[in-house]
Amino acid sequence: MPPRPAAHEFNRIGLFAKPIDDPRLRQTLAALVAHLESRQRYLMAEAGTLPLLPHPLPSFTLADQPVLDLAIAVGGDGTLLNAARAAARWGVPVVGVNLGRLGFLVDISPDEMPGCLDQLLAGHYLEERRFMLDGAIMRDGAVLTRAVAFNDVVFKVRDVVRMVEFSIRIDGRHVNTQRSDGLVVSTPAGSTAYALSAGGPLLAPDLHAMVLAPICPHTLSQRPIVVNADSVIEIRPTPQTRNLGLVSFDGQVNRELEPGDTLIIRRGLHDARLLHPADHDYFHILRAKLKWGEQI
Repeated sequence: MPPRPAAHEFNRIGLFAKPIDDPRLRQTLAALVAHLESRQRYLMAEAGTLPLLPHPLPSFTLADQPVLDLAIAVGGDGTLLNAARAAARWGVPVVGVNLGRLGFLVDISPDEMPGCLDQLLAGHYLEERRFMLDGAIMRDGAVLTRAVAFNDVVFKVRDVVRMVEFSIRIDGRHVNTQRSDGLVVSTPAGSTAYALSAGGPLLAPDLHAMVLAPICPHTLSQRPIVVNADSVIEIRPTPQTRNLGLVSFDGQVNRELEPGDTLIIRRGLHDARLLHPADHDYFHILRAKLKWGEQI
């Protein structure tokens, strides 16, 4: 586990929230700001979060390196994904306050927020490093699109009533050519998301591995596969396919993939740093959120 920052290093804290006008979100942000200011922390807010705050704070943008010791994401897992992708580039740790539905990653409830934050500021927490994926769409040797994903990079057919045919290569070696609705390439963090719905396995968060889970394959023999996280995966629609594909990065950045294009997925350069309460238990979260292991 990486060295833990001293408590005094969490002096400059940045706030992230989904930019929606929601009374519960405003109330939680107001309580968060008041609590941290009572602890003499210097607060900043991502530009889109500013209108939701009870009073103005200095702002920062994701394009420039923010001078932060800690980022707090208030919302659901999607809000934390945005914060984590941005903060990873600068090595800033992230903690999540859950206002969403499921909340695998944002594991502090608003009711528990004051006590959990005080424990964190005192240095009592667990830190996880989660690797991310870098995806690039290539055409004629040039990069058309490059993006980073925390959970998954998904290739799927654009027309929902048709399949797409594509080939898969791993580290330059041909794996197979398949016809399906697409493929989910997932990190361990994403193994509880889209990859799980596609029949993929649950991966412990500290595994150095990726899941390749086909989406509705047109064969009973096609199964998910787990590969080393340092593998380089190439996905290429075959010339015979009649349908355009769509590439989605964490479900938030979407780009088309045409026959002749290649999607290359590899481990990203930067790891996300997630902070959890000291009693954080991954298997408890699986039981609570997925009802994992319960008798039917």
